[in-house]
Amino acid sequence: MSAQPDRIALLSELALVMQSPEFVRSPVLRRLLEYLVDQTLAGHGARLKAYQIAVEGLGRDDSFDPQSDSYPRVQVGRLRKMLDLHYAALTPDQAHGRQRIAIPVGHYNVELLPLTTVSPERAGAGPAAADPQTPAKGAAQAADPAAAATQTVLPTPSSSASMLQPAPPPVPQGVDRGWLIWALPVLMLLALLYVIWLVARPDAADRDLARRDMRQQVAHVTITTDPAAGNDDLDTVAQIAEMQLQRFEMLAVSMGSHSDSPAMRDAAREYQLLLRGGGRQQGASPELLFLTLRHGATGTTLWSYELPRNGSRLTAPDFEQAIGSGISAIARSGGLIAQHQRKLIGDDTSPGYPCLIQYDAFRQQRDPALRPALEKCLARSLEAYPDEPLFLQAQSYLALSSPQAGRLTPLVPSKRGRDLAEAALQFDGRSSLAQIAVARSALARGNCPRAIAFARRAVESNPLEPDTLGLAGTFLLSCGDTQGAEPVLERALTMNSEPGGYQIASLVITRQLNGKVASAMDLAMRADSRDKATQPNFLLAKALSLAANGRTKEARRSWGELEKLVGVNPGTPAPDILARFAISQFFSRRMVSEAERVGLIAPAA
Repeated sequence: MSAQPDRIALLSELALVMQSPEFVRSPVLRRLLEYLVDQTLAGHGARLKAYQIAVEGLGRDDSFDPQSDSYPRVQVGRLRKMLDLHYAALTPDQAHGRQRIAIPVGHYNVELLPLTTVSPERAGAGPAAADPQTPAKGAAQAADPAAAATQTVLPTPSSSASMLQPAPPPVPQGVDRGWLIWALPVLMLLALLYVIWLVARPDAADRDLARRDMRQQVAHVTITTDPAAGNDDLDTVAQIAEMQLQRFEMLAVSMGSHSDSPAMRDAAREYQLLLRGGGRQQGASPELLFLTLRHGATGTTLWSYELPRNGSRLTAPDFEQAIGSGISAIARSGGLIAQHQRKLIGDDTSPGYPCLIQYDAFRQQRDPALRPALEKCLARSLEAYPDEPLFLQAQSYLALSSPQAGRLTPLVPSKRGRDLAEAALQFDGRSSLAQIAVARSALARGNCPRAIAFARRAVESNPLEPDTLGLAGTFLLSCGDTQGAEPVLERALTMNSEPGGYQIASLVITRQLNGKVASAMDLAMRADSRDKATQPNFLLAKALSLAANGRTKEARRSWGELEKLVGVNPGTPAPDILARFAISQFFSRRMVSEAERVGLIAPAA
């Protein structure tokens, strides 16, 4: 196997491939190629198995059986053919300076090879391998299929000589081989139709057409550099920024040199992310990089961000993380772009992007008054844009969070909620929003292994979205993984200056269960507010942290506030109190045990 491909080079080539018509028309193969590239760059490419590709890369359910279903192998085969078609169609000018993404036969890792030296065995035996004795002719035919189909094959000296060879012995009498005359053409036609079906299935194209129409509506960020020609530093930062922005599904992103800026885009949703450098002139500040976000229609500067290099390499993890933190501020749920669009859109609940902005507002505010109009606009949106994961996962959340009389439980089991979440994952297995929707559905019905698995996948898919991190950390805590929950929740807190009460409560409890009782109480006291006093999880976390630090009187007062909030009489058994608002039975039992341990409640008789 070859060495690990260069990260920046591979991501740059991937971005170019994704803009080709072949991949625009095939969302399944787009997701699969992105997944294989991600796994390769993470160092897992050589260990990929069919099951992992089916579940993580293609969105199949975790009950998938690779022994009886060849779906992932077929899709990888289609992907190899699609890559062959893409590179074969490049003109010499388009191919200049490019490398080729290849998937070796028998493996699932991705390689980056020079366009002129791709062997058929490593690239999947593409069109260029049709005639191994004449590679130049084969490549030309692959680049121009029409010419290949009409080319006249002239006799060569060797073929002329072969015509002088003695005739083969006669076929024995009684053996009828006439069926070959009609069977071979039929088989060749069937093989050709099968290849065409694999490469471009109509159902995938129809689904992708609706999705591309929807994606034209979302806010669009164009990354540019000053100077426009860029330099090595600015180009590197631009590539990192593009990679980070692509994690956010409510945004479209393109580089200035590749931005098509289609006329159908709404100018009010256009943004420019300008990257410029400083500090190279004498007397200037030491090596700085500046990121500025401007609204395209008005030119208003909405955000600026300064990155001091401090002598570090631009590709160093800490520098890449610093860029990601800045990108998160503008692109996250409730971030600068979402807030700006909310002001522009106002109360518009039209199907499509306006409805998604209203959903984002609902997720931030949790205002029950917004729910009826939101349910209607999401239903209309899914009618207009079938199979769009953004709407599927949003409707899944509404189905799972339907209010229940006499209960404060934030999630309830729902077959509709589960089906919608699984459908979102099926249509976009790489979507962090779809993955967290599946984790939410699994937690609601008590399936902790699946909840943990997809919470972790959501964090891997987008570690820059604090809302996703907060949910994932809470799900991990609810299922008993306190060690895994703590770093996720801590990261969510550092990326969001105004976290929700559930997120604060989860981190307070996680710190306490991990032995950090002083910092747990400090966080609870600093976050305490009138708004959070109406959230049962926060009152529970506050009571536990106070009791763990010896402030028993204040802890029991907070426990009394919890009893009043959930509507039970003083002295009601703790399991009955927790049953009013806790999602996970495991979490309820753990909290009762912790409350007894710190002296908040008396041990059960």
